[in-house]
Amino acid sequence: MKSEIETLGPCKLKVKIEIPPDEVRSKIEEKFREVRANVALPGFRKGHVPRNILEKRFGKTVENDAKMDLIEGSIAATIKEKKIAAVGDPDLDPEKIEFGADKPMAFELTVETKPDVKPKDYLGVAATRKKAEASEEDLAKALDRLAASRAEWVAAETVGKDDMVIADLSLKMGEETVMSEADIRVIAAEDLEVLHAPAPQVYQALLGAKAGETRAAEVTAPETHQNEKIRGKALTFSATLKEVKHLNKPEITDEWAKSLDYESLAKLKEDLGRRVQADKEAQAGRETEQQIVDDLLKRHDIPLPEALLQKFAVRSEQRMRLELEVRGVPAEEAEKVVEKERSGSREELEKMLRTHFLLEAIGTKERIFVTEDEVAGRLEKMAMSYGQSPDEVRARLEERGEMTELRTTLREEKIRRFLKDKAKITEA
Repeated sequence: MKSEIETLGPCKLKVKIEIPPDEVRSKIEEKFREVRANVALPGFRKGHVPRNILEKRFGKTVENDAKMDLIEGSIAATIKEKKIAAVGDPDLDPEKIEFGADKPMAFELTVETKPDVKPKDYLGVAATRKKAEASEEDLAKALDRLAASRAEWVAAETVGKDDMVIADLSLKMGEETVMSEADIRVIAAEDLEVLHAPAPQVYQALLGAKAGETRAAEVTAPETHQNEKIRGKALTFSATLKEVKHLNKPEITDEWAKSLDYESLAKLKEDLGRRVQADKEAQAGRETEQQIVDDLLKRHDIPLPEALLQKFAVRSEQRMRLELEVRGVPAEEAEKVVEKERSGSREELEKMLRTHFLLEAIGTKERIFVTEDEVAGRLEKMAMSYGQSPDEVRARLEERGEMTELRTTLREEKIRRFLKDKAKITEA
């Protein structure tokens, strides 16, 4: 087999492959032997069907199998031999490749590759760090969130702000029903959305409603909605309420604090204040790390192949789910966030991808890797958020194919910390 590589541009190669006739014949013979060993025809024992009959019955199939084996094998061998960091599927139409036992098989394909990043000037980057100081307002919000996390949904007579309704929902375009779902939970919040678009009119329609009533409002489907039929169209949203519930938050008192195993409300606030301060400092650290990365991105020209952008879109969704899980966001809510962010700008995706390759190149150069102990530590943290064992969390991530993404996330976090430790940071 012969192969040649031609550079077409950044992240794009043309690969020329030629397989000599003897290799083509050898592959065809191999495929006929496989067929003979496994086929039994009337009048012949398995393994004893004459070649001419096999050719008549299975010739086209055998040639096609041999052809595909040679294509796939030669591409894989060339990628390995030439050390091509290919991404996505090659641009190739097998039907257009001439094939026969007595002639060479020659073809060309276009391959997109990962960018070859040469990191430079990444040590001693100048950056600023904001002063991290938790305010009384921050503490009050944290205390309110804690109370909300201990709240219970109780039956209510009418819908008020931030109440929950359980309802049968429908969307109609004229007389045609385009969506209908039963027993859906909806929070009557001012930022309520329908079809991933703000719908304050639906929020207003729900206010004051009682179980058993039906409320309706007119909405417009977004121009970017996945269902082309309803894009930009006027729709009627209808909700038939079955239950109305109000979130009953506990009163923030000494007694409530004691129910959480604190001596008093003052002790609870003291502990919560430390955690809020730690969160503030962590956020300030992340902002400083991002400053450094943004500065480095300006110094590096990193071209991106289209196939990689599409592949990374899937990976970014996996990473988002992982981050939400670490924060203890329920799976159903996490999926809503992912769906909403799916329509994010291409510029943001390109920046994420360039950041990934830049950090990967720096990590490789500095030999920064993730240990299994670090992976186990993150799994334990996620397990605590979900009330599960680390093994259960690992099994779920492996089932979804997200363990690699977890390791990548941990490695990039280490590289960001490395860059921050080596940076010249001044307090803002």
